[in-house]
Amino acid sequence: MDHEKMKNIIAEATWKIISEKGIHHATSRTIAKGAGLSQGALRHYFSKQESLLAFAMELVKEKVLTRLRNLNARELDPQERIVEYLLELVPTDEQTLLEMEVWFAFVSYGKTKKGFDANYVDLQNAIKNCIMYLKNEGLLRKTDEEKEQEKLYAFINGMALNLYLEPDKINRTRSKEMIQDYINWIIR
Repeated sequence: MDHEKMKNIIAEATWKIISEKGIHHATSRTIAKGAGLSQGALRHYFSKQESLLAFAMELVKEKVLTRLRNLNARELDPQERIVEYLLELVPTDEQTLLEMEVWFAFVSYGKTKKGFDANYVDLQNAIKNCIMYLKNEGLLRKTDEEKEQEKLYAFINGMALNLYLEPDKINRTRSKEMIQDYINWIIR
């Protein structure tokens, strides 16, 4: 099997363990078992557990970035582009809920585990850059841009957390309407 494909399979097995049992149960033994490998085979792909966890976290980011890149290939007006972009940052189905759950686990883990950096600054900047995009497109109403960036970041984080905590409320159409309402409120 392709080396990178196997690493992705291992990372996704790690996500499942984190989702079902918590990040502290994501040991090399449980991950190897979840991926259908021996511990020795697992070490062939990841010599240290920290490198496996870092890879699994980066795979979450990469899945989101892939969806965002796919958006760039679509013909969308600027307002619709921002709504669709922000929609990709909240859970809207089982897969994105799993990604969000694992992402929150990694961020929490990074706050307590010395040397493990969840690096959520990129995500924070991506959300904040939406305000600058709207401004550059001439759509943002006159406002305190820095404050608006913080408000949008808080709104998307709050929405993501609420949907994570209450997954029965996940509804892509409803989430899109809420994001559209927010964007309509800040544009001209």
